[in-house]
Amino acid sequence: MVPDTSWSKSDGDFGAMLDFTDKPDELYAAWEKAGAAVHWTHTTTAVRGIPIVAVVFFTGCSQDAKGKCNLVGRFTTITPSGKPYGDPIDADVWVGLPPPTSKDLQLSHSHMGLVIDPGDELGVYSVRLELTDRVSNKKMNLERQVTAVEAKKTK
Repeated sequence: MVPDTSWSKSDGDFGAMLDFTDKPDELYAAWEKAGAAVHWTHTTTAVRGIPIVAVVFFTGCSQDAKGKCNLVGRFTTITPSGKPYGDPIDADVWVGLPPPTSKDLQLSHSHMGLVIDPGDELGVYSVRLELTDRVSNKKMNLERQVTAVEAKKTK
């Protein structure tokens, strides 16, 4: 058993982790390949103008009478000065699908992209995820920070 953190929690068999990657295509491609281990790029930095993606890994979603999960999320991003950054984003994390067959983590179908545009604040952004299992009515609040930095100047 791993202790809960702001970005990784469990409630009985239901557990989830929120993380960032700057190479989502590589992560999703690696996830589809057979084999036990998936190597992927984790980041805590958002370089201005370069997209990163918040992804959800989860386990233990409950199944309804038809054997399907209904796991949804709402992403909210907060700027370094404490203001909302855009509107909340609703995501179908694992909806209308059977629960993963093993106790291993499953990668969400949906994710949230983040790009720090010109004029946006630099500093620490907080991405919050309210995760809801609509079958068991369990809710989980996860939060992870990413630091926005200026792109390096090329000579």
